[in-house]
Amino acid sequence: MPKEKIIDSKEIISLIIGSLVLGFIFSFKEWGYGSVNIDLGLSNLIRATILSLIVLSIYQLSHKLIAKKFELNSRFTIWSMKRFWFTKSSKVNETKLFGMKIKSIKMGVIIPLLFAFLTNGILKFATVGSSEISQRKGRNVGREYKHISEYEEALIFLVGPLTCLLMALIFKQFPGFDKLVEISYTLAIFSMIPFSGLDGSKIFFGSLPLYICSGTFILISVALMQILSPVLTLILSAIVAILLLTIFLYRTL
Repeated sequence: MPKEKIIDSKEIISLIIGSLVLGFIFSFKEWGYGSVNIDLGLSNLIRATILSLIVLSIYQLSHKLIAKKFELNSRFTIWSMKRFWFTKSSKVNETKLFGMKIKSIKMGVIIPLLFAFLTNGILKFATVGSSEISQRKGRNVGREYKHISEYEEALIFLVGPLTCLLMALIFKQFPGFDKLVEISYTLAIFSMIPFSGLDGSKIFFGSLPLYICSGTFILISVALMQILSPVLTLILSAIVAILLLTIFLYRTL
């Protein structure tokens, strides 16, 4: 049996597109001061795109590694929607653009760019993509990844945001990595949004307690890392997350 590829051409293209979108929104306000400076703008765009590619690649690599533990494949895709409403007639018809088949609305491109222009680059809506998991070749056919629970599936999708948070905490300690840190923690936050198709929704519906605990942990960590050390940030964030989870479980059980 031929060995499966770790990454294919479609996933590489998705990572590049996602990085370009992130690079654009994270360099939106860096095209000069007072007047547009093309050279400066392009330089900042290229830098932000490269940093975004690094963050996205590590984000997806973490998914691949944990998915492999469950004998699954993980693949990064641009956030897409196949329907623009809830009715059957709202399904997106297949069209061709520059020779490529388009079967869905690429929300991971449209939404971040739209918010960048509407807010003049203030709100960096970093919802460019998500991971899709599938059964590895050679497994018994049947229900997709039937050998894992919804909770285990949620854990796979949670690894990416937590990895981004960890990157932000580590590189926050070194000068010159401000942009990398910003991209990392922003991606960690927006990956947790429970919109259909995003990793956050898969965590939310896979395990609501896990979503509440991890979402709180990430948000508090991002807030505290601006003023506290990484260790203290993690400790305090964990305490708050556990307290909130305890309250939630007490009120629901």
